[in-house]
Amino acid sequence: MISTPRILIVDDEPLILWTLSKALEADGHQITSASNGEEAIRIARTQQFDLFIIDLIMPYKDGIETMLELRALDKDTPIIAMSGGWNGGAKSCLPLAGKMGACAMLAKPFDRTTLLAIVGHEIRKRQVFPV
Repeated sequence: MISTPRILIVDDEPLILWTLSKALEADGHQITSASNGEEAIRIARTQQFDLFIIDLIMPYKDGIETMLELRALDKDTPIIAMSGGWNGGAKSCLPLAGKMGACAMLAKPFDRTTLLAIVGHEIRKRQVFPV
């Protein structure tokens, strides 16, 4: 039997965390959330996940730094990067996330259907080709 996929969502915007959590929980995933990169690293040191979803623009520890630290802890769990961008917009920071190992990138705002399709694809890949 396949266990419920566990996802860690990292975003400094409470409404985004809540919205993503509710959408993914309704789709059958077990969600843990972190409001910044430092909190995400603390959580990832004590729990295992099937997927990380990380905002790139956050205070304290940005998404790229968070991705690199998560990779050091767990080199195999896929990462989906998301961003509304900064001065250059999401198109300027999301490609960097891809170069740093993100398997998919989401430019905010994105719709529920897109989120669920990308998450579903990454979870299925992990179930078919477990590490």
